[in-house]
Amino acid sequence: QSGPEPSHPLELLKHTELRHILIVTALVSMSWDLQTFVVPVHGTRIGLSASEIGLVLGSFALATFTIRLAMPWLSRRVSEWQVITGTLFCSAIAFALFPLFSARELLMAVAFLLGLGLGAAQPNIMSLIHARTPHGRVGEALGVRSALIHGSSVLLPLVFGAFGSVMGPAVMFWTMAVMVGVGGIATVRWGKHKGR
Repeated sequence: QSGPEPSHPLELLKHTELRHILIVTALVSMSWDLQTFVVPVHGTRIGLSASEIGLVLGSFALATFTIRLAMPWLSRRVSEWQVITGTLFCSAIAFALFPLFSARELLMAVAFLLGLGLGAAQPNIMSLIHARTPHGRVGEALGVRSALIHGSSVLLPLVFGAFGSVMGPAVMFWTMAVMVGVGGIATVRWGKHKGR
């Protein structure tokens, strides 16, 4: 007697909360890739030196390190979805502000804001995947998450590079701001911003 038919990983998308988690995963991954790809382009366009661009990127990295140190304290006070909702709105504000500044210090502050948001997202996404995935299918869910992340890393530079070469970095930042802002609104409408 044959065993049950093996299930397809994409069937996990039928689970509402897991589908929401994967949508957020895609937005966070796109945001991370965009800042890595476009911040140096924007910095070069406005006349920053290579070392100044490095300081802006370093400010982002410092923020991701700082927020992860604070995660144990934060996780005792707010839910994973509250953190993720805050992440999306924080990222939307940062992306909207990036094209408006040319001073190194202001760009470092905006990059730090973006890093606080994106740095907080990943641990909470992983926690939700492990908690909300149907029993015995966490590995499949993590595989779908990895496919989304690596797909973003391959496709996003190509798409936004072609788009940005015509429209400029500002449009890429503002497009991403709209996308993650809509994602934040979606999490509120899904009721994800509520407490534990």
